[in-house]
This record gives sequence, C-alpha cells and structure tokens, in this order.
Amino acid sequence: MPSQSRRNLLKGLAAAGAVGVMSISRDKVGEVFHKLSDEELRSYLVEGEEYVISAQSPYKTPEEIKKLAESKEKYAKQKCWESANEICGRLGEDSPECALAKKHCEKLKVKWTLAKKGVRWAMALDVNKCIGCRRCAYACVQENNVDRTQGIEWIKVVSVHREELELLGVDLEYVKAPYKDRVYIPVACNQCEYPPCIMVCPVRATWQEADGIVVVDSYRCIGCRYCMTACPYGARHLNWKPVQVDALTLNPNMHVFGNVPREVHTVEKCTWCIQRTRDGGTTACTEICPVGARAFGNLHDENSPILRIIKEYGAFVLKPGAGTKPRFFYYFGPARTPPIDAVNPKSSNWLGMPGEEGGHGGHGGEGAMGGEHNMGHGGHA
Repeated sequence: MPSQSRRNLLKGLAAAGAVGVMSISRDKVGEVFHKLSDEELRSYLVEGEEYVISAQSPYKTPEEIKKLAESKEKYAKQKCWESANEICGRLGEDSPECALAKKHCEKLKVKWTLAKKGVRWAMALDVNKCIGCRRCAYACVQENNVDRTQGIEWIKVVSVHREELELLGVDLEYVKAPYKDRVYIPVACNQCEYPPCIMVCPVRATWQEADGIVVVDSYRCIGCRYCMTACPYGARHLNWKPVQVDALTLNPNMHVFGNVPREVHTVEKCTWCIQRTRDGGTTACTEICPVGARAFGNLHDENSPILRIIKEYGAFVLKPGAGTKPRFFYYFGPARTPPIDAVNPKSSNWLGMPGEEGGHGGHGGEGAMGGEHNMGHGGHA
C-alpha cells in the first residue's frame, strides 16, 4: 500500500477515537518503552542463569512459585487421569483414544519458569496481511486449555470496512473472509505497560510479571470481576462453571501462571503462551498464522522484529486515551490480502477463479482454494 494511503487509514482510525498513531523515529524508539528499575525486580540465579521476579508478585521467591506449581500439577494430573479413565472405560483399553489420553496425562508437567532479566515482550500485527481466518483464536483455545463448553476465546477477530474504518460498525460474527473492502483486526489482551486490571484486584490475584506478561492466579482469584470491568479491551473472561478439557484434547505442556486448568468462577486471559515463550518459543497464534501477520519479540533486544517493524512502518494501538500503553501494536504493511488489483473488489477470490467476473456482494464468490474460507464464530477447530 502506498505510504500516503497508509497514513490516511491511520488518520481515519485515530479520528474514530479507538486508536492512536505512534510516530517513532529510529533514535527515539527505545525511549517509548518502560524499562524496569532494580526496585521493581528481584534477581535470582537458577541453574546458572539470572532470572527476575516482579515486585508486584505475591510470590516472593522461586521456592514459593515451585511449591505452587507442584500443587497445581498434582490437581491437574488428578483431573486428567479421571478423564482418561472415563475415556478408556467408554472406548476400551485397546483404543487409540485411550492410549493418547494416557500419554497426555503421563507427559503433563506444570512448569514454573521465571522471567529472564532484560526481556520485555511485545507483539505486532500487520492489518494488511490478516485474512480473518480465526486460526489464531482456534490455536489459542487448544494451546491454553480453554474450556470447550462456554464459548470462551481469548482472541476475538473483528471485520471492519477498509475505507470507512468505523469501529462502531464492526462485525464479530462474519462467516466468510477475506474481502478486499474489509480489514480484520484480532483483539486480545494488550499486555499493557500500565494495566488497570491489576490496580483494582482486591486480593492480588493478578499482576504484571517482570517480562511484562500480565498473569492471573486462579488459586487467589475470588471471581469479583473488578478486573473485567477495568480492562478497556474486554480481554478477560470468567469461567462460570468448571473448566472442561478432556484428556484427549489437553495440552500437557503447562505453566503455573498460564494454561494450567483454572478454578470455577475465576478470571482468565491471554498470557502470550507463557509456557512456550519462557522456554524460548513463540506464541501459538504467531506460529499458526498462515500469512505471517504476527510478529513476537523482545522490546529490549536491538535485533527484535518488533523494533524493526515499528521503525519501518510505524504503529498504532487501541484506545490510547486509556493511558495503558499497550504492547500489542498494529501496523499497515506494504502488501494487501486480497491485493489492491483483485479481480472482484467484493469477493474473497483474489486469484481470478472462473466465474468471478462481475460478482456482487460481500459473500458472492469462491475463495482462493476453490471455495470461500468459511468459519463459524462459536466453535473451535
């Protein structure tokens, strides 16, 4: 997209009152991001590496966190084996489903990996690339052991008119995408530098970790929902009933402050796949994106893709007036999907499949793979 058009789109978003434009020069980019002081951190050496614990955490030492992880692992294994035994009793001990369920329970591990010193995570998303397929939302549900019966999704994807960018007219329930006249904006926890959610919690059940990830401890949460009210992005969700994830679909790779099964009537949210990123991996949504719309990295690393993207394209954030300083950045990259020269401007087909010339309407045309991308908004893939 030409730079002038990109600027016009950003100005339109800013005028809508939901986002703000960040103009950051190359030599000023490091000044934008908060770096923790020694008073905000407690350093520990664990197996020869330096880790840090946030002063906001109610758990003061690695030993306390390790003990909590052991307690949660015991509970998670108990629930897993109950589910596995039910599956094996119903389908037979020799069934492949029984074997897989038992394998998940045997591999189940609740880690307590601490944040490394000098790390401050951030994410950037190319609005021009996103095709609205919702694969990120589905992968998140699977990776983070989200309940399958309550319709909870930590990532919501909204469809917005590209030209108007009027955020009052967004569509959360679209079933076909992408279209040339729409942009798709995934929204989740913005992992704010100054999160209002932690300020209102009366029991210190939620706090900001040393690497910037805002976490929730379901053992402390009382379900008052003050944090849900305080969050400007609607990124927190309450479990109204016990989390149901059977041993077949369970992700056994867990973290004590992440995707470990949550208690009933407690709040949960995105933790940027802390069970992955603390071990050097990336988030499930970044990994699954078929068009590479997401980038994840360390703001304090000069070679981070986040810094390169902001320096090259600029960025905007949601609701800058809230004063939260999100570390989830959006930007308009140079390429569009569908591209600007798509055959039918209102069709999901941008490869020029036969029969598409002169098509009409937002739902009238076959997709790039011979059929439109159809996606339900209530289920999980």
